[in-house]
Amino acid sequence: MSAEPVRTEAGLVSGVPAPLHGVTVFKGIPYAASTTGRNRWRAPQPAASWKGVRKADTWGAACPQPVDGIPARQVPELSEDCLNLNIWTAASSGKERRPVVVWIYGGRNSAMWASQPIYDGAALAAKGAVVVTFNHRVGPFGGLALPELSAESGHGASGNWGAQDTVACLRWIRHNISAFGGDPDRVTLAGWSHGSSFVNILMISRLARGLFHRAALWAGVQYTKDPALGHVAGGYNPLARAEAVGAAYQKYLGVSSLAALRAISAPELVAKTYAPSAPADATDFGNVLDGYVLPTTYTGAMTSGAETDIPVFTGNNKDENGASPTLTLSVDAYQEFAAETFGERAAAFLKLYSATTDIEAAEQYNAYCRDEERVSTFLWGTQFKAVAHNRSPVFTYWFTQAPPGTDTTNPIVGTNTAGAYHGAEISYMFGNLRTTDRPWTSADHQIADTASSYLVNFAAHGDPNGKGLPVWPALRTGKPVTLALGASTKVIDSADTTGKFAFLRTYLESRTTPY
Repeated sequence: MSAEPVRTEAGLVSGVPAPLHGVTVFKGIPYAASTTGRNRWRAPQPAASWKGVRKADTWGAACPQPVDGIPARQVPELSEDCLNLNIWTAASSGKERRPVVVWIYGGRNSAMWASQPIYDGAALAAKGAVVVTFNHRVGPFGGLALPELSAESGHGASGNWGAQDTVACLRWIRHNISAFGGDPDRVTLAGWSHGSSFVNILMISRLARGLFHRAALWAGVQYTKDPALGHVAGGYNPLARAEAVGAAYQKYLGVSSLAALRAISAPELVAKTYAPSAPADATDFGNVLDGYVLPTTYTGAMTSGAETDIPVFTGNNKDENGASPTLTLSVDAYQEFAAETFGERAAAFLKLYSATTDIEAAEQYNAYCRDEERVSTFLWGTQFKAVAHNRSPVFTYWFTQAPPGTDTTNPIVGTNTAGAYHGAEISYMFGNLRTTDRPWTSADHQIADTASSYLVNFAAHGDPNGKGLPVWPALRTGKPVTLALGASTKVIDSADTTGKFAFLRTYLESRTTPY
């Protein structure tokens, strides 16, 4: 954009040039007030306005979290005044209407902040999107539920503070993004892992209706009967269970009132929450089936039609959720797994995924994990499409590229080197390989160009397809295929053989989960 300041509802802001020519970045703009004191474990409150021009040239603080083991040079300021966002735009003026991509980071309570180089939005902005990344509350600050908090809330529920932060960010975007050349009626909410669970929840939540118009869920979604839901970021606790965890947490901290709990400093809460001696049943903070942010189960949303009807871009990676190129497994352990998992159908499973040596056992277990993940995603898509009013397309991918070397610049992925691991797709989808120090090859750059083009096309049109790209077919309920995205980008079957697909579909459809 030009050097002229941009007007938001709270005041004027000025950005700085991004590393890519023609792209401007605005850093650390507050979208809500500080969460300190009375605002801790409260719905996000409006940000204060300011006079004059605010220089948006410095990343905002990240929300409190453990940073042990992360090099000091990678750790931002930590503060409860952390509800801030960043914008990348190549629009020449606020008169343009470019598609908007809003990114929600993932993680397991650490390395969760929006200013990591891997989330740099400049490459997507150069391709035509306006990109927004933002910080939201995590760990106990983002997930604590208590009966007292539920009573105080005014709607009988608590927890899901991070998801409520996301809604506040989306509302800010609705009111302000046009000034940055973004289209408030073409907003894609995208997330990875834990962030993907927020996208899934907000596709159901009444609080987010009309605030986003496409959904990108990377690692991703599972069929609602898939037992794996209980072991991944997409799971949740019922409100009563979440409140019981909160009560145990309060007891563990040795306080008996909300006032005393809010008086504990953020660093002390972080230290005690993640201490090796902290009881697991008092620190199980995650998503909450609260009846407010998440009004019903995932299954209930599918069957009732509560799931919003918008285009979906979702998938998983080759080496996550159990699969790994470095896996070792004995035949005995493999057969024991089959018996415990499939019961009387274990023999049928072992016939389809047969192994007579330890090497074969590891290979076949990996093959099963990969097939199961693709089939589960396909079945989720058939659920979504089966909702009576849902006419929007679903596009599923299977990411196969293994990033080379290690990354010493981004703690969220760090030294991961095992194949197409959990999070391997992020640099490619953002098209920003330049922000890491891995030894990228020409093939990696080509894959990144393809993946990021798919994302920008999807944000613009609700369809990732475009000129010069391999055709990506929308999901058809009678044709279980997906797009393999990697060195060879092509359409593949959801399972290696028809027999394997039928076995896994029957198995998953026979399961029950609380989700």
